[in-house]
Amino acid sequence: MMRIASIFIAVLLLLTLLPQEACSNVSQTKDENALNKGPMNSPWPMYRRDMRHTGRSPYGKAGCTGVLKWKIKIGWLVDSSPVIDKNGIIYIGSDYCKLYAIYPNGTIKWTVKLDHFVDTSPALAADGTIYVCTEEHAKLYAIDPDGNIKWCIKVGNGWILDSPLLDEDGIIYVGTTGIGNKGVFVAVYPNGTIKWKINISTASPPAKYGDTIYVAGDDGYLYALYASNGTIKWKVRAGCWGLTSGASIDEDGTIYFSSKNGYLYAFCPNGTLKWKYKIGFSCISPAIAENGTLYVATSIGDGDDFVYAFDPNGTLLWKCKTKASGASAIAIDRYGILYAGSKYRALYAVTPGGKMKWFYEIDEYCPTASSPAIGEDGTIYVAAWDGYLYAIEPRDAGDLEITGIHLGFDVGGFRIKVKNVGCRPAHNVTCGVVMETYSYPWLEDELTRFEFTTTVPEIDVNEEVVVKIKGIFLNPLHYSPAFWDCSFELLYVKAEDANPDMLWEGGDFYPVTVFGPFVWVGGFILWLLGARGWIEV
Repeated sequence: MMRIASIFIAVLLLLTLLPQEACSNVSQTKDENALNKGPMNSPWPMYRRDMRHTGRSPYGKAGCTGVLKWKIKIGWLVDSSPVIDKNGIIYIGSDYCKLYAIYPNGTIKWTVKLDHFVDTSPALAADGTIYVCTEEHAKLYAIDPDGNIKWCIKVGNGWILDSPLLDEDGIIYVGTTGIGNKGVFVAVYPNGTIKWKINISTASPPAKYGDTIYVAGDDGYLYALYASNGTIKWKVRAGCWGLTSGASIDEDGTIYFSSKNGYLYAFCPNGTLKWKYKIGFSCISPAIAENGTLYVATSIGDGDDFVYAFDPNGTLLWKCKTKASGASAIAIDRYGILYAGSKYRALYAVTPGGKMKWFYEIDEYCPTASSPAIGEDGTIYVAAWDGYLYAIEPRDAGDLEITGIHLGFDVGGFRIKVKNVGCRPAHNVTCGVVMETYSYPWLEDELTRFEFTTTVPEIDVNEEVVVKIKGIFLNPLHYSPAFWDCSFELLYVKAEDANPDMLWEGGDFYPVTVFGPFVWVGGFILWLLGARGWIEV
């Protein structure tokens, strides 16, 4: 009897304890699911950083200029915009048909081969899943943090040309574009099943505010869709045909959209026009500062582009000429500094007051369609059409500028002016030129590149120096001295701990005649006609 009583008491104790343990497990699982449903809590988890596409970061680093930390080759013409996880890992797609995971020091963690170009930005979920799309085959992939493919679905007909959106419930939104507006826009559950689909052809990244998804269609309309079922809440014609960077949404629900028809629009949440402003051709998402200031860049080209600042009522606060054709979407750091990529320059920075702060240039003709992402330490990550991902650090350093070129005759070289516009001295400054010329037809008749350099020990802050790039000599018995056969391809100044400068990247910009040690910048004939002296650049 005592034995039976003991067993009964033991069973009662187990029955008391087991349900509590089970409830604890269930509760924990529910909490984990809730935490893992939405975007990752990281420095830059998706395109334009958040669901409203504000482009605003709580991080940043002070500094008078930008200095290269590292760069890594990931493709040929890279359009993808980077994202950053909670451990600082950078994820970016490539036209090598790969997704890259890159450590903050610039080394590759892993790559995964996908079925086509990855020109869009990934999106990072709280559980570590990476959602990424391929272009031509219109597929959406879910990839785990170790680079393994979890699942893959074909979204629809056409091509995916822009980045997916991940909302707070873990739903992924992405659209396709196709010939004759035959694309679709879909909502996908985290397990890869379709939640809903609507026949709208899109080529812009969707944004979300409350229960509404905003996406630009190929038919010239901006659509507001109910997130729950994909039905159309309203649509308004906004000249948004073709590829565009999509809408951005303020905290009060105002929708901002920069259109290819040249207008910046502000729409109320019900779709009525709040205001519009003529800025010129733009297909770039506006950025929204914490105080509500709206920033947008144009993409006209030919050096006619500006960054504009507006208050929420549509009043122009300022505009800043970028000196750089085209631009990517703007990122804003904690200090209010604006960063954007552009043609000829990997990155430029503008102050909140509308002054150009600095450029970081690369030595190729490389439009930068990639939008910058800002890391927790303030590092800015951006890719370019030279195939590299760049990590650029704002800090106090030298900032070198070529300010003048001497036109005319010289022996053994030619002269340039270099100024340090940074806030630290620049040491061991290399001043160089890349030249191209032809050998005689009866020899190889080949285009040959030459590089000549001169080193300056130091250029102090605000100091401008005249530097002679020496050592130029081309054998007149081998290389043609014809006035149109020789040219400067690239003129540059750089130092290890400074922001470099480069002129006319990737294309000849000055003819030069070289006959042995004799050098005529601008060409011999122009020199005969009186072209000589300093020109400012």
